[in-house]
Amino acid sequence: MGKLKNLSIKKSFCFIVIVTAIAVILLSAASVRICSNIRDQILLPHAYIFQPSVVQPEGNGKFTLEASGGPANGEVSEFTNQEVIVFETAQTLMVLLPVLFSFAGIACASSIFYRIKLKEPLDALKQGIVHIADNDLSFSISYQKQDELGQLCGAFETMRRELLDNSRRMWALLDERKKINASISHDLRTPITVIKGYSEYLDRNIGKDILTADGTREIAGYIHEAASRLEDYANSVHEVQTLEDMSLDYKEIALPDLMKEMQTQLSILSEQHQTNIHFSANLPERTASLAPAAVFRIVENIVSNALRYCKSKIDLDFSYSQPFLKITVTDDGKGFSAQDRAEAVNYFYKGKKEKEHFGIGLTICKILAEKHGGTIFLDNAPDGGARVTVKLKIEEVSPL
Repeated sequence: MGKLKNLSIKKSFCFIVIVTAIAVILLSAASVRICSNIRDQILLPHAYIFQPSVVQPEGNGKFTLEASGGPANGEVSEFTNQEVIVFETAQTLMVLLPVLFSFAGIACASSIFYRIKLKEPLDALKQGIVHIADNDLSFSISYQKQDELGQLCGAFETMRRELLDNSRRMWALLDERKKINASISHDLRTPITVIKGYSEYLDRNIGKDILTADGTREIAGYIHEAASRLEDYANSVHEVQTLEDMSLDYKEIALPDLMKEMQTQLSILSEQHQTNIHFSANLPERTASLAPAAVFRIVENIVSNALRYCKSKIDLDFSYSQPFLKITVTDDGKGFSAQDRAEAVNYFYKGKKEKEHFGIGLTICKILAEKHGGTIFLDNAPDGGARVTVKLKIEEVSPL
């Protein structure tokens, strides 16, 4: 029975039908044989045998049959009413029983096929549908058979996991949005308070001797600075939202050429900040499909972030472990705090005493890395200093 459950539906159906057909044929043959024997037992006591006979022509186109033998005293015994009933019943059963066995075989085959192949997976799928209708995705379908319905249950379980992952991502996104809104509200409060306060001050003191020309210009400068900060903040929010909605532009590019161009751009940053950027790459001589603009943006953001905190040098390493391009940036600064490691990639996160930037550099890297099928990880190097590791999923196309 266990082997039958693992057969395909087609093979199981054929096996059950063949076994049932053999059973029906055997039962039908046995019933016909039994009924035939009963009928013969009734007929034989009433049978008699004629001796060899002779046919004599009469000359007028007629023939005379001359035979000897027959029943004793010329009398033939008649059938009793009971014998007639039994005989007719046997005759009827010889026809009826094979038909009944056929219908019974169909019913039994259907029942066995349903119980063995259909009942368990259909019940599991029904329960799954009920759970999904109730917005409950915490269940699981454990039907492990290898037939077609087992594959269907497996596909249903895969769909459930995807729905659960999507639901979790959606709730995480909603929670992230709440945090973004809270962060925006917090960061906008200061410039808005400055603008509002100085506007009220001007309104109260306009036309009075207390408000000099130099004081007015100074207040106007503060208002302008606060307004500029609001504008920069709005641009940052728009940039993040644009990145979330954008699609990456994948191209086939030789990895050595990508590294050469990357090294050229980083050398400019090194000269501008008078910081040593040590570049190393251990990549195959192959062409790969990736989004070069995203890769450059990620590296530039991480290196720019490292330049603010490093003492004298930054190590940048590229390596490949199928199917990921691994980028590691390490600086010799103070390193990440525990809070930095947990929250630095969140929207608009700023460490303590950070005022000059909006905290979206690593957030942009996280967005682009995930769009590229990868991840970003923050930790500290063994010798000290911050270390950011990014993995990007790429596809090797061909060797050079």
